[in-house]
Amino acid sequence: MQEARDLFDSMPERTLISWTILMSGYAKHGPGKEALALFKDMLSVDKTVRPDSYVYAVVLRSCGEMRELGFGKGVHGQVLKKGEAFLDEFLENSLVNMYSSCGLLEDAVFIFDGIEKPGLVAWSSMLNAYVKNGLEKEGLNLFLNMVFKGIELDAFLFSVVIKACFNLEQLNLGIQLHGLMIKKGFGKGCCLFLDNSLMDFYAKCKDLKGLRRVFDQLSEKDLVSWNTLIMGYVHNFHYFEALRIFRVLMHQVGYCDDFTITSILKAISSLHGMDYGRQVHGYTVRIGLVSNNYVMCSLLDMYIECIEHESSEQWENVPLKVYVGLERGESNENIIIASMLKWCSLLSNLDAGKVFHSLAKKLDVHSDPYVISALIDMYSKCGMPQAALRVFKRVEDPGTVTWSALISGLSLNGWFVEALTCFQKMQLNGIEANEFTLTSVILASVALGDLRKGRELHCKILKACYESNLSVVNMLINLYSELSDHHQALKICSLISDAEISWNLLIQACLKANDNEMIHKLLRRIQSCSGYIEPITVCDIFRSCNSPVYLNMGMQAQAYMTKRGLLSHPMSGNGLIQMYSECGQIAEANSVFELMPEKSSSCWTSIISAKVEHGHPSEALALFNDMRRRNKLVDSSTLKSILKACGRMGRVDQVHSLLMSMEVVYGVEPSEEHYSCIVEAFMRAGMLEEVENFINEVVLGKNGTKIWNTLLSSARVMGNMDMARFALEKLLEVDPNNCFANRMHDKVLVMFGKWKDASRTAGGSSTLGPNSSCIEVRNKIYEFVSNQNPTEEVSNKLAELGREMEELGYVAERNHLLHDAEEEEYDGAGLGHTEMKAIAFGLLSLPHGMSVRVTKSIRMCGRCHSVCKFMSTFVDRELVVKDNCTFHHFRDGKCSCQDSW
Repeated sequence: MQEARDLFDSMPERTLISWTILMSGYAKHGPGKEALALFKDMLSVDKTVRPDSYVYAVVLRSCGEMRELGFGKGVHGQVLKKGEAFLDEFLENSLVNMYSSCGLLEDAVFIFDGIEKPGLVAWSSMLNAYVKNGLEKEGLNLFLNMVFKGIELDAFLFSVVIKACFNLEQLNLGIQLHGLMIKKGFGKGCCLFLDNSLMDFYAKCKDLKGLRRVFDQLSEKDLVSWNTLIMGYVHNFHYFEALRIFRVLMHQVGYCDDFTITSILKAISSLHGMDYGRQVHGYTVRIGLVSNNYVMCSLLDMYIECIEHESSEQWENVPLKVYVGLERGESNENIIIASMLKWCSLLSNLDAGKVFHSLAKKLDVHSDPYVISALIDMYSKCGMPQAALRVFKRVEDPGTVTWSALISGLSLNGWFVEALTCFQKMQLNGIEANEFTLTSVILASVALGDLRKGRELHCKILKACYESNLSVVNMLINLYSELSDHHQALKICSLISDAEISWNLLIQACLKANDNEMIHKLLRRIQSCSGYIEPITVCDIFRSCNSPVYLNMGMQAQAYMTKRGLLSHPMSGNGLIQMYSECGQIAEANSVFELMPEKSSSCWTSIISAKVEHGHPSEALALFNDMRRRNKLVDSSTLKSILKACGRMGRVDQVHSLLMSMEVVYGVEPSEEHYSCIVEAFMRAGMLEEVENFINEVVLGKNGTKIWNTLLSSARVMGNMDMARFALEKLLEVDPNNCFANRMHDKVLVMFGKWKDASRTAGGSSTLGPNSSCIEVRNKIYEFVSNQNPTEEVSNKLAELGREMEELGYVAERNHLLHDAEEEEYDGAGLGHTEMKAIAFGLLSLPHGMSVRVTKSIRMCGRCHSVCKFMSTFVDRELVVKDNCTFHHFRDGKCSCQDSW
């Protein structure tokens, strides 16, 4: 344009054509203000030249682009003075464009309605005016009116209507429009400009199949076509496909432009592909795009994004090198400084951040919203929230981005109360929150445990129409999950698709609430949508199956996890070992352990604990020795299991030696649980004097109930009334309202003949509530409660078992006083308690030979224990009962607990 202007200025005489050509050039290529200045010069300098309708149209176009409404109205006034005859279709079209571009749509409509016979150009201008001003529905109605009137349509008009369909997110309408285009002869490469617009429409409507179909049908493809295809895949998060298409482009076409590079760098940033990014960087240097600041800014962002995820020290200073090589310009200095401040944030490089802060002041971009937000973020991530607050306070009118950066920074540094206070001030100032603001304040509410505040925020989110925003919804799920309202968390899940749900949070919340049934329902949803779950969540799913009644569900979960390859992580394997152990399947637990390719210390601890709990202490000790040889970490839980194993094998000296070496060798301070194991070992060995000495020297004065419960349990096994009485008195000192302890204490006092003391302590505190037993049959759980009568079928089976036991010579044992304190009184052979009802139902319902597995809510009584041992001699199957103390595997007249529970 400068050369054209020089030639124009050197002309001795200028005609209307000369003035028009130059004005038209400025209107087309810019700057538009030169076109307006030239028009003024023409009217004031050369009085002989009289502008025609085309000149006025060119000037009006420049007025629209420059939003020079006042100038445009002045030109319109001159046109009106010339009379209606002067107005032609081209000039009327320019007036419509000018008013619509300046936001005066009513004036544009007024001019359009005044056109007697509007042609295609006028219709197109009016349609474009509607779409440009956000009135897409009115624009589409105008288009339908054109179709009904039979007005001939062109490519430009179709491109405007396609844009309206995208803005309204009307994919189906766009597809119909595509069909009309084909019908009108604009399909299959007829108009490349229109085909590129169609590709852009399908990409923005997330219809990648439609996008690819249009591209593949193009007989001729320009670089815009390739760029639109690549950008479509990038915007829809199909980064690998975008990279593949980029390679095809470079192979077939051999070159690309800055738009291609910026799109592909965004894909590389999202994939954190540092190596591929370096190759693209080399290519930009080779073709001379290093002088293009948009490309270099994208490169800068790519390196910063990759460094954030790769933490590769050798590339940490690359952004600084790119920054040094950038050519400075007023247009993007703020973006560059903001990017470098982000780099400082990632590295927590406070010194470099301060340098760029000073540079922002020097370049006078320190008041730019992006720079301010980056400064607040940098100081926050460098652990200086006070400095972030100082930066914020200097901002005159902070916007959403600035407020969000501050609130996020305060939450990041644990200033949760201050974050919520800032959020309140933000609302009072009338500033709308965005998703980053909302997620930060929800995080603050979670950290403070403020469920009420969280619910208030939930209401604000609904009002602000963020209820379908993925980040916000998942944060709300986290809020309700952490603050013990998992039912509300489940309701919120309906707002997003199953593929987008944070299953890890939901399952943790349900596990925290002991809602195992819901976890199993969630697992089925995960299976149907192939939802993402982490190893810790796999472990949680197995934990929800930690009961014999959930064994089948646990096995199904294992099959699914195996199919998806989720069992390779040691944490998942550890959860599976614990599940099989808690379900009474020690052989399966051992098999899982043996097949694990990598065994963590936790896995060793779990299998050792399982061996002890299921009556295999010698195998547990062998595993412990193997664990030590492999230099695995021995923790408090491991030592507790080994102390139990030694005690059950009668190795009292080894128990004492292990206790003495715990702190020195393993760095574990003995806890109440460890002392309880020592007490149990001494009691099992009948070393009552040693027990008393140990309690007097080590235990006495400690307020925990664990030791006294252990002493009481051991006294039960031995039938030692004196020791049981002592343990009960100590237990009641610590927990006077313990219903079970009060009830047992009464029985012990009666045994000692102290009827009056027994009646005084009984009061109303020894009343026990109903207990229950559960059994799983064909994926359904059946519960038998103590205060409910069984069905006739179960009653008949119990009677049958009683008769068979009597015929075989069973005689009920009567020495179970200390074992029967938890249960309700019952006369008879011992077939009236809940576990016996459940076993009877299992014998009726399960296939012959299958083990019967029952879970009981309280300790199994002595009479039922004797009955189960006897029954195991003639029912031809294993009976497994898990009470609140241990597992009981009844086989061939024996129990795995060795009658010690």
